Amino acid sequence: MEKFKTIEEATGAWVREFNAIPQSVIIKLFQNNIEDIYGLTQPEDEYNYTDFLPMWGTMWTFDCFIDEEWARKNIEIMQDCGFRVYESDDFGIIFGIDGAGYDFYGEHWIPLYKARGLKWHNEEVA
Repeated sequence: MEKFKTIEEATGAWVREFNAIPQSVIIKLFQNNIEDIYGLTQPEDEYNYTDFLPMWGTMWTFDCFIDEEWARKNIEIMQDCGFRVYESDDFGIIFGIDGAGYDFYGEHWIPLYKARGLKWHNEEVA
């Protein structure tokens, strides 16, 4: 694999491989079977927490089973990177961001890329 020039480019390529799912679809899938989706993390601010799902209207699943297996073993790291993580018997790991109005790449995706140990970028430039 040819390396990307920057960590931002590499992270963007990785994130584009994820399956983006509108939260409305998640709600429809589980509205009659809410017990089929399990919250594996807690919201960052439990006092202002009112919704079972995160604030941002898109959620994701990993396209690669290796990433999903890593996430299963590193739920706390996913939470430290700002993700709310769920699991479903039918869909596996589902995750979302409980926030809006700021740089998701700087706050969530690049920290997750680094935590995952990926090196798809030229280290000299990153």
